[in-house]
Amino acid sequence: MQYYSTSDNSYRTDLTRAIVHCVAPDGGLYMPASWPTVPKAFFNNIDQLSLTDIAYVVANSLLGDDVDGAVLKKIVGDSLNFKIPLVELADGIFALELFHGPSLSFKDVGTRFLARLYRHLAAGAGKTPGRINVLVATTGNSGGAIANAFLGLEGVEVFILYPRGRLSRMQEAQFATLGANTHPIEVRGTIDDCNQLVDTALLDTELNSALHLTSANSLNLGRVLPQIIYFFEACARLKAAGIDPSTADFAMPCGNLSNVTAAAMARKMGAPIGSITGACLPGVFADVAAEGKPVPPFNPAKGYPANLPRLWALYGGDTAAMRRDIHAAVFTPAQQEEAVRTVYSVFGYTAEPRSASAVAALLRRTQNGRPGVALINTHPAKMLDRMTAITGHAVELPLQFNRFMAQTAKKDKIDPTLPALRKILTKYN
Repeated sequence: MQYYSTSDNSYRTDLTRAIVHCVAPDGGLYMPASWPTVPKAFFNNIDQLSLTDIAYVVANSLLGDDVDGAVLKKIVGDSLNFKIPLVELADGIFALELFHGPSLSFKDVGTRFLARLYRHLAAGAGKTPGRINVLVATTGNSGGAIANAFLGLEGVEVFILYPRGRLSRMQEAQFATLGANTHPIEVRGTIDDCNQLVDTALLDTELNSALHLTSANSLNLGRVLPQIIYFFEACARLKAAGIDPSTADFAMPCGNLSNVTAAAMARKMGAPIGSITGACLPGVFADVAAEGKPVPPFNPAKGYPANLPRLWALYGGDTAAMRRDIHAAVFTPAQQEEAVRTVYSVFGYTAEPRSASAVAALLRRTQNGRPGVALINTHPAKMLDRMTAITGHAVELPLQFNRFMAQTAKKDKIDPTLPALRKILTKYN
């Protein structure tokens, strides 16, 4: 399959370049040039298939032209060696728990798949450089998921930029205690400063020529495509519960829109899912999806959702068509916290603020008789201090956190400038 840039539909490249050099030369993001559809017959017995069976069919439909089937089966099996349960909170209201991977975040699905796909592509003779430097900006979840997914991968150095004072000790420990080929960088600035540093470095021709930079966050198409899988998995589990997935509304937390975009991609491939709602903070996505404003030019320094260009491309630049399928449920930070209390009060279920907002978005619907699925992105223990303050009671701490918390964090510290980042990158290459 060929891949094009969201900034230039005429530009074409192959899978290896789209994954290894995840930002196009013109600054656009890569998208598949065509969308394969899963055969309708697949849905006849989808409820009898395992997660890895479903994942293989989806992955093979997308990547089968470029990756051997046996290789894909191994990538799927190694990546998705944990459950994605659909938990019924009340009659017809479900939580799709995406936090059962090693870093307790939905990002484990995409990053583990990407790391293994990258390992395969990097093994292709003459296709990739001998060493790659992965850059990622994080406020917690991405850093832990990416560091653990790429840990020990030969020929790869991982640099995790995060804003000083914004992460809990637990969030920082998930990537800053690993060592090996993972390099935490505490930036004296905001997450927007971190994102802008990553974007600037990825587009710096001289720096890329010397160090072969890429990203493993949702700028990389290889991180987003695997997220399509759990929408098909949700269809399977809904059917097993006797519910037609096409009647179910899906709500999900959104920041950079990877899940909203993956949901729209899943629908493009034939997944029979109902409406798609992103539970979001006030901002660009809310302006477009809830207020009907036009999609503004890309600006990574102002909280612009990274995957909005992809979402817009899926709809051919037709904002009205996008708004018919994609909705926004806007929550302020205070409303997110209230959502935590509401979800616990109504369902007896503990969810962190952004995921609780997705559940609360289902409760806001005017057609409450329809089934609903909320994506639960992150284990609440990853926000232990905040959750304790919101709920007034303790959150159970998963055992895997003990491994991180027992170690000492090691990190570099820089000002938010490209020369400062260049110095750190050079230090480890």
